[in-house]
Amino acid sequence: MSEGKVQGFPTKVDQDEPLEVAPSQPVTVTSGDGAVSVGGNVSGGVVVHNYPQAPPPSSLPFVPQKIRLEELPRVSGELVGRDARLKQLDEAWSDPKTHIVTIVAWGGVGKTALVAEWEGRLAARDFDGADAFDWSFYSQGTRDEVSASGEPFLNAALRFFGGDEGEQIASSPRVAEEKGRELAAFVAGRKALLILDGLEPLQYPPSHYLHGELKDPGVAALLKGLASRNPGLCVVTTRESVTDLARYRSTTAPEWKLEGLSPETGVELLKKLGVWGSKDDLATLVEDVDGHALTLNLIGTFLVKAHGGDVRKRDRVKLEKADAKIQGGHAFKAIAAYESWLGTGGEEGARQLAILRLLGLFDRPATGECLDALRKEPAIPVLTDALVGLDEDDWRLAVSSLSDCGLLSPSPVSGEGRGESWDLDAHPLIREYFAKQLREKTPEAWCAAHGRLFEHLRDTTEQFPKTLEGLQPLYQAVAHGCHAGRQQEACDTIYFARILRGQEFYSIRKLGAFGTDLGAVACFFDPPWRRVSPALSEADQAWLLNQAAFHLRALGRLTEALEPLRVALDQGIEQKTWNHVASGASNLSELELTLGDVAAAVQDGEQSVTFADRSGDAFRKIETSTTQADALHQSGRRSDALPLFRAAERLQEEWQPEYPRLYSLQGFQYCDLLLAEAERAAGRGAVGEADRAAVSDALLEVEERGRKMFAWRVPSDPVLDIALDHLTLGRVALYRSILFGPDFASATAEIEQAMDGLRRAGAAHHLPKGLLTRAWLHFLKGHPAAARAFLAEAQEIAERGPMPLFLADIALYRGRLFGDPAALAEARRLIEKHGYGRRLEELADAEAAMQLAG
Repeated sequence: MSEGKVQGFPTKVDQDEPLEVAPSQPVTVTSGDGAVSVGGNVSGGVVVHNYPQAPPPSSLPFVPQKIRLEELPRVSGELVGRDARLKQLDEAWSDPKTHIVTIVAWGGVGKTALVAEWEGRLAARDFDGADAFDWSFYSQGTRDEVSASGEPFLNAALRFFGGDEGEQIASSPRVAEEKGRELAAFVAGRKALLILDGLEPLQYPPSHYLHGELKDPGVAALLKGLASRNPGLCVVTTRESVTDLARYRSTTAPEWKLEGLSPETGVELLKKLGVWGSKDDLATLVEDVDGHALTLNLIGTFLVKAHGGDVRKRDRVKLEKADAKIQGGHAFKAIAAYESWLGTGGEEGARQLAILRLLGLFDRPATGECLDALRKEPAIPVLTDALVGLDEDDWRLAVSSLSDCGLLSPSPVSGEGRGESWDLDAHPLIREYFAKQLREKTPEAWCAAHGRLFEHLRDTTEQFPKTLEGLQPLYQAVAHGCHAGRQQEACDTIYFARILRGQEFYSIRKLGAFGTDLGAVACFFDPPWRRVSPALSEADQAWLLNQAAFHLRALGRLTEALEPLRVALDQGIEQKTWNHVASGASNLSELELTLGDVAAAVQDGEQSVTFADRSGDAFRKIETSTTQADALHQSGRRSDALPLFRAAERLQEEWQPEYPRLYSLQGFQYCDLLLAEAERAAGRGAVGEADRAAVSDALLEVEERGRKMFAWRVPSDPVLDIALDHLTLGRVALYRSILFGPDFASATAEIEQAMDGLRRAGAAHHLPKGLLTRAWLHFLKGHPAAARAFLAEAQEIAERGPMPLFLADIALYRGRLFGDPAALAEARRLIEKHGYGRRLEELADAEAAMQLAG
């Protein structure tokens, strides 16, 4: 079945967007206790996830200690007044009931400095024999529009904590959520320190209605797993409260607000820096900046360097114009004072100022190689005039002077064949300040510099890197190319040709890099996800809109995926590209159904059929007819849906006579409708004599359809298609066992294969289908705890979506299997709210059975 709809990836040539995932590499799914691979339980209506349990530390075999401390930024500055917090961290490290500590504060308050100091003290004790691993996300940027990814971290940590097994998982295309769960189990294998610094790029910003929630499903799964079980400690620093951990704050994952320095401590810091003056003047300065540690370090050093440390010269920093409500408001004023001072510092000041401006081009530490590329002839006017031709001694002198001021932190690295080189880093607020200045005041220099970085990374990176780590320079090249105004070139020659490798979709199929890829796609938007750069062709604008929706959906960010789909649909209608419009309307209907807007799904499904008729494309007519039919089925209009499925199958037979039945997702949806009466009867636990023959015939028909799919199988068939076909056969076997005799062997085999495939396919929006069926099966096999665990996992996925129809299914199953009247009441509320008429009959049966039992 290699023709027809290619499940998985938008096609750059024709902008189709099937929105499914089809990795090709098999991945082994391990089980926690033989019955439950990933489970949970429900207590008081709150899902508590059960991650694979680690044995107590005393029973663990000896494993050599492993330490990887490379990522925390080492920006200079004094740490004072944090003794109480350092003591709290020591207490948390020793407390087995504390699994995660989250330290929340605005940028520059001193979160990283605090944790780095504590980590250093713990290192002096050899981490008490525990493993230690740190990672900083802050280098991915702090702007609201940045789409950062936790995938590089997950892969690195899996390799560190998981050894060979972790390497296999990291190298697989398994979805991030699965990798996060596996990593949680590895980390909990023995006492370890895990530090995650600067988590805010992975969180929704304050302007978003999901403020504080993690956008990255892998890191979210890791933190939830560690909150449930962790013999060591995970320390998180962030600008925003992590809402994913809210339910654990009073138990295993406390959150600490790191306040500004007290007046007394701030005065102590200023004196250590060499600032002098009256106690009142020093205290007033501290109060004026709200005890902001970075600002005090910057102003203090500025006063010492420029004015001999006299606090009375603090008026050179116009703090009264700073907006304290803006992240870094006071710090930006201190940086501006430095900028003005360096601008009057002659040749040496010009060099230092040019270096700081170069750092504004980066959203991560600037490598020595990239800095060398910027310093080459010809000079970039206004930006590198003072640096081109500069000898190494003068370059290092300028860097050292800036380091002494606390404005940057150099890290020596050995460059192959070129002696020692320096990578340069700075606090994110410093990078943000100079980026804004460059972009707004010298846009020509901004574009020229990014263009040079684009060319450097394009030309010095391996043509087709095999790993996600190897692809990182190409992802950076995309960002620099877009900043340079070379979006079309970055899209064609880097993103499409070398990262995706054309229709191979290498970064997704082979590496599962949905989050990292989304970060590249975001570079072409302004802002995400409403408008693609007009510098791109109309065809590529449509393709990138679909790419964005595809990635967002794969990452479980369903609500966000609506916007690019709607924009693409509007553009297609305006351009009268009916084939693309039909596909877009079909995808929009499917997404709306997943999000519980059944009425809109029915309406857009009907629209998609109209657009497909205008296109004249046979496959589009099949695709859109089944989309509309499925929306009608879920709304409860089964009699209207059935003729549409039959008409679609007639078109299928005409279009592909060798494959005369609906297959792929369309075939699964048709079988779902054909099994509706059998599913309802199985829910009651019996079938009446009048319906016995019809139900038996339906089961037989669907079974034959499922077997035919495997008879038609070809090697290129997507993993998702195969998984859905196994699920169809598993449901047939389950319903037959319930209604005509208990024999669960076939159902178990098919459902386990379906679950394995659904996990490997990265199909988060399909996974609850399998988990619901699996829960029912395990309940009937006498494993109620396993059934609850599978329902809990399904609920966690559905809540994150959000996927309210699945939440209704979960409540219905919970009420029916466990006799829970509150769950049935919740099921009714959700079914009625979302117009989920398909479940009304089953709900009525469950309510009637409960009344009889009561």
